[in-house]
Amino acid sequence: MTDSSLYNVEVRGLTDAREERCAAACAVCGETSAVPRFAIDQFDLRIVVCSRCETGRLDPLPDDEQIAGFYPPRYYGSTGRKFNRWIETAVRFVAARHVRFLARKIRRGGRVLDVGCGRGTLLAALADRGLEAHGLEINPDAAEGADPRAKIRIAGSLAEAGYSANSFDMVIYWHVFEHLRDPRAALEEVWRVLRPGGFVVIAVPNFSSWQARSTGAAWFHLDPPRHIYHFPVASLKTLLTNCGFTCRSEHHFSLRQNPFGWVQSRLNQSGRFPRNMLYEQLHRRKERSNRVPRWQRTRLLAAFVLGMPIALALEVIAILFRAGGTVHVVAVVEKDPEPVDHG
Repeated sequence: MTDSSLYNVEVRGLTDAREERCAAACAVCGETSAVPRFAIDQFDLRIVVCSRCETGRLDPLPDDEQIAGFYPPRYYGSTGRKFNRWIETAVRFVAARHVRFLARKIRRGGRVLDVGCGRGTLLAALADRGLEAHGLEINPDAAEGADPRAKIRIAGSLAEAGYSANSFDMVIYWHVFEHLRDPRAALEEVWRVLRPGGFVVIAVPNFSSWQARSTGAAWFHLDPPRHIYHFPVASLKTLLTNCGFTCRSEHHFSLRQNPFGWVQSRLNQSGRFPRNMLYEQLHRRKERSNRVPRWQRTRLLAAFVLGMPIALALEVIAILFRAGGTVHVVAVVEKDPEPVDHG
C-alpha cells in the first residue's frame, strides 16, 4: 500500500449500526462498548465511537507493524519540504506564529520537545525564538532536512527515547497525538519528563467540531487509517486530567488546518473528485499531478481559491461556539520538584 492510495482511502458511513463490544477498551474512559460509525473496507477496519465519552477509534486497533506501514518515506516529502513552494512558505509562516504564542509560556533558553517532529517545521521556529529545540521521530527518513540546531532522537515512542525525568519545560504533540496507538501511556510519560509547572500542548482534529458533524464520512481530518483516535474536546481534556494535568486553555482556530478542512471535506462530499485530491495537488508529488487531467486540476484549484474565503468565514463562526475543526489544548503538570538530570 503506497502513501498515494492512503490519501484516497474511501470511508463509508454506517447509519444503522448498533452498540457492541470491542476487543480494545477506550483509551480515555476504559469503556469497551462502542457504536460503529464508519467503515474502511480497504483495510477491513471501522471507526467506532465510545458509548460513554464519544471518543472515536479504529477497530480493531492496528499493531505496530501495520502502523509503520502507513508511513512510507515519501509521506514527509523530500529535503524538508512537503508541499508546493508557496504552500510550504505559508506553512512555515503559520508554524512561526504558533511558536510565538507557545514561547510566551516559557523562559528564553527553555527546553522544548516536539514529539513527532517530522521535517522540523516547528523546531526551526523554536530555535529562532531562543529555545533549546528537541525533536523525537520514529523514522529517520521523516526528519530529513530538519533544522541542524535541533537535537533529534529516533525512537519508537517517547518512553523508548530515554529522556530523564523533569527534562523539559514544554512537550508538544502537534497533530501527532491522534496517530498514537496508546495515548494514555504517552501522557504518562509526558508527565514524567516535564519539570514541575511544565506545559504540554496537544493539537488534534476536533471530533466534536461542526466540520466533523456536518461532513461525516467525507471529513478530511478522518485520514484513515493513520488517525487511530478521534478526540472530541471534552474527552481530550478528560484524558489529560486523568493523567495528572490541569487544563489551562483550549484554542479552536488554526489558519493552516481549519478553513482548508471545510473546502476539502465539501469536495469529498460532492463525489466529483477522488477523496482528498486537492490535498494531493498541493503536495510536492508531480508524478501524481501528471496523472490528473489538466481540466480537473484547474477545477480543484478554482474550488480552493473560491472556497477558502467562505470556509474562513464559517470557521470564524464555529470558533465562537468552541467548535473549530481542530483544537489545541494547553495543560500544566503540577508535581513536587525533583533534581533535574538532562541525561
